[in-house]
Formats: sequence, C-alpha cells, structure tokens
Amino acid sequence: MKYFYLLLTIGAVHAQNREIGVLGGGAFLPGVPVQGAAASVSAGFQPGPAVGALFGQDLYSHLSGEIRYLFELRNLRLTSGGASASFSGHAHVLQYELQYHLRPHSEHLRPYLAAGGGMKLFQGSGSEAAYQPLMQYAYLTHTQELKPLLTVGGGVKFYLARRMILHFDLRDQITGFPAKVIAPAPGMAIKGWLHDIVPAVGLSWAL
Repeated sequence: MKYFYLLLTIGAVHAQNREIGVLGGGAFLPGVPVQGAAASVSAGFQPGPAVGALFGQDLYSHLSGEIRYLFELRNLRLTSGGASASFSGHAHVLQYELQYHLRPHSEHLRPYLAAGGGMKLFQGSGSEAAYQPLMQYAYLTHTQELKPLLTVGGGVKFYLARRMILHFDLRDQITGFPAKVIAPAPGMAIKGWLHDIVPAVGLSWAL
C-alpha cells in the first residue's frame, strides 16, 4: 500500500505542467586578448556569484520551455603579467530556452539538454578615474552595453516531494565582447566571444 501512495505522490508532481523557482550559483569567464598590444594583455570579467528566477512549462512528454532571469556580479578586469586592473560591474540576463528531457514525466530523476537565447546587459558600476592601471591597452568604463545571448548546456531535475523540484544546472552563456564597457585604447582592438560558464543550483515548485 505504501508503494501505491508513493506512486500517487510522484504522479501528482509530474502531472503539473508549470513551475516557478529560484536559482543560485557562480560563473567562470576566460578573458579575451587585447589585439595590438606589445605585451600579452587579457580583458574580461572576474568570476562572481549569480542569483535569479525561472518560470517553466512542460510542452510535451520530453520537451519543456523555460524563461530565466539572472543577476550576476561581474567585475571588469584587465591583466598583463603580474599587473592587473579591476572595476565594479554586474550583468542582467534574460533568456528563453528549450529543454529536452532524456526521461519522460513519469520518472523521478530527469536529466536534460538545453539551448536558447536572449539578451545580456553588461554594466560597469565603478567610479572612473583619470588614471587606471593598464589604461594604455583598454579603459574600464562606467557604462552599459546590451548584447544578444546564446545559451547551451544541461542539467538534471530531481523531484523531492509533492510540487518541489531540485535542479542542478550548467550553462554556457555566449555573447560578443562588450567593447563599450571595456573599451580598447587607441591602436588596440578587443574582439571575440565570451563564454560565461554558469553552474547553478535551483529549487522550484510545480503550480
């Protein structure tokens, strides 16, 4: 009889086709080389925490859609040898993604693959000064820049109890480099793609 009630509980969770939840995690971003510099100079963002929210809906047995918002602390950074410069900053991410679940609704543990797109707003929030270290290569600015975003990744959802779902996620947020926020100095250029690797843990509730 206890197994019967367990099946009823799990089935009730999976019968819900919408969920709302919260996310928390961090990020790791490799830098981009500053072109034209005589020395090796890297421009990018420091690792930092990320928090956000999600709203998802099951579309089919194996396919769901999800809207995500993340607020990410992303201090601006320049490095060259033993020298470095930093500047306070953060980013806002709004995205929609499709998730393909490797197991159907009836399963208690559901690994999935995800891909989607959206926008990422980079913002420098520090105080500008007449002199910055490494300013002969690039300027760390108090400005903002909106960039199109592509995300790929995956994760797993574990149904803890009635209406409660635990998430373990990994995403690669792919954007062009925000060359207005970290602006190349005259004679320099900063080009390329940023790969913001974001692991996160989430908790959501079925509606």
